[in-house]
Amino acid sequence: MSETESIKEQIIEAARARFGHYGYPKTTIAELAQDCSMSAGNIYRFFAGKIDIATEIARRETLEAMKRLEMFASCPYRNSRQQLEEIIFTELRLTYHLLENRPKVLELAQVVIKERPYFQLDRTRRERRLIARVLQDGLKTGEFQIDSVARTAASIQAATLKYRLAQLITDQSLADLERELAEVLNLLMRGILSSRALENYTPTRVPESLEMEENV
Repeated sequence: MSETESIKEQIIEAARARFGHYGYPKTTIAELAQDCSMSAGNIYRFFAGKIDIATEIARRETLEAMKRLEMFASCPYRNSRQQLEEIIFTELRLTYHLLENRPKVLELAQVVIKERPYFQLDRTRRERRLIARVLQDGLKTGEFQIDSVARTAASIQAATLKYRLAQLITDQSLADLERELAEVLNLLMRGILSSRALENYTPTRVPESLEMEENV
């Protein structure tokens, strides 16, 4: 790692700690500079402002979450329906636990979404590509029967939007959200599964546990 990259990482880690403890609004560039034993001017050499540091932290969180979700999309022991359902359930659980255990992260997410709309658009595109990949695989194996992968991916994403950043939308408990999501997925699956797959159809159920949760 170069000296420039090392300094940038130092700033990000200091900001992550301060944002997580004191919150985004109560953190100043001067405080971050003090934590990093540098001048405020030096921080501005790497980031134009506090919101840019927050956006970088949120970007990294998103990339890490997507990397973990892609594990399900690549699992050879699950069919496409299982992959799709587990991706959506896992994203609900990951984000819910993250925001529940680290409430200041919710505050940070709200600021970034408001101040940097493109960030949410990029996250949405990444999620949609992952959903589309699973749909495409299911279409090839005859598990799904859909006219357009792109339109179906967009529709599934829209129908399950509430369960990605639930605390931004509702005060429901995780258990209530999971039961509700199971019903939503049950309806969606009946609409996209092929007639062959529907012959042995079982309703969507809330999974008791998912392997990735051990790392939350």
